[in-house]
Amino acid sequence: MNRAQIISEAKKVVSTELKSIKTINSSLDNNFYRIVKIIFETKGRTIVTGIGKSGHIANKISATLSSTGTPSHFIHATEASHGDLGGITKNDCILCLSNSGQTHELNDIINYSKRFNIPLLSISANKQGMLYKKSDCGIIFKKPIEACPNNLAPTSSTTMMLILGDAIAVTLIKMRGFNKSHFGNFHPGGNLGKDLVQLSDIMHGKSELPLAKINEKMSSVLLKMTKKSFGCV
Repeated sequence: MNRAQIISEAKKVVSTELKSIKTINSSLDNNFYRIVKIIFETKGRTIVTGIGKSGHIANKISATLSSTGTPSHFIHATEASHGDLGGITKNDCILCLSNSGQTHELNDIINYSKRFNIPLLSISANKQGMLYKKSDCGIIFKKPIEACPNNLAPTSSTTMMLILGDAIAVTLIKMRGFNKSHFGNFHPGGNLGKDLVQLSDIMHGKSELPLAKINEKMSSVLLKMTKKSFGCV
């Protein structure tokens, strides 16, 4: 492929995914409202799970929820069947992601939710699928054409799930009154953390500074410099 063909192919991908994104508003219905309310009222954590590419999106959604005031934890659907179900409590809710809604690896976590009466929420593209039918509440998005030339590799579908996850998280931000100060508490690292840090968070008080008088003995000065750990006085 030459330069023009490569750029043309990339534009087709963007165009295909944009067409899919434009259909998402139809998924923002009463079920979306119910899911947001259930997560908001959950006393424990929101457990987000999935398999394959949906699992990667689930992990990101969980991270976004946690950093914006909604306690969340990602559990890989396969690992859930090998002991990680023990990390889910009766105070939690579960959000399952699956494009097909037929992912058999989700069966154990679904059955666990029913056994302990844990709210089961879902995002999928199949209203006739096992996941939607077994969910207490589910969001259905219109099955998209994948940007992959074979219409197989999850591309448009994972983008749609990610956007729906962001819509849930940002709506919860508004509902919780979550502000920059709260965000700074959860995200002290990186450039975002630096932008939110206040002078009072990093400034040393007078008692912490290695201060010495001009006529103070050198032995006392050296002792202060050592104790305060600034390397100076």
